[in-house]
Amino acid sequence: MVVGGAVLLALVGCSATGGRGSVSDGSGPELPAPPPTSAALPSTAASAERGLEDWPTEPTAAAAVPEVTSQVIGPGYTGGAYVSRLAATWGITPKERERIDFPGRPPVWHSSGVVRHGDTVMWIAALWSFDGELIYLTCQVTATAAKQAAFLRDCAGLDHPGARPAAAKAWLDGMKPRVDTAFAAAGGIQIYSPLLRSGPVASVLSKLSDPSLGGDAYELRSFGTGPS
Repeated sequence: MVVGGAVLLALVGCSATGGRGSVSDGSGPELPAPPPTSAALPSTAASAERGLEDWPTEPTAAAAVPEVTSQVIGPGYTGGAYVSRLAATWGITPKERERIDFPGRPPVWHSSGVVRHGDTVMWIAALWSFDGELIYLTCQVTATAAKQAAFLRDCAGLDHPGARPAAAKAWLDGMKPRVDTAFAAAGGIQIYSPLLRSGPVASVLSKLSDPSLGGDAYELRSFGTGPS
């Protein structure tokens, strides 16, 4: 099961053809476990010298997205209470945090969980530094799910330092139609939104097609960028 396709390679320090580990969430399918804090979205070679400030301002396919490096969201910020509440609200049971070690990189902690209701899939994953500081939160949901909008809006409300939950939810509401339009025009190729920057965090909305997610699906990822 390739959950999120290219987006799960985002912020992980490997190319589109590079390897990655995987962990089971206990329900059968394997959920990819990304490496630690640096990572590249699949992109052209020329993008290697670009960063967050060069991120496209219109929804686009992966080739136009620059490499980025994620960081802890904030000193001492674990996001644990938020992630636990989010999971409980949506009936998701995350697996125990698992230590991930990659050569030449600091160890990190990873946890993920998935719930299925018929053809609807809801999935969350989080990555923490070895000290327990949150690096990113990812949510995915089947696009046709009756409550996908509410689920994504809940994910957008991450309570990190400098967060503006109302603004993040308004951004999400306005961005989804733009991503939908670009996704349809691209013939179902995975599409990434422009970034939302809020304090030390950036968020990106993606739409992709994956039969294991019930067809078309959305992914929302919020990740640390360092001081704004």
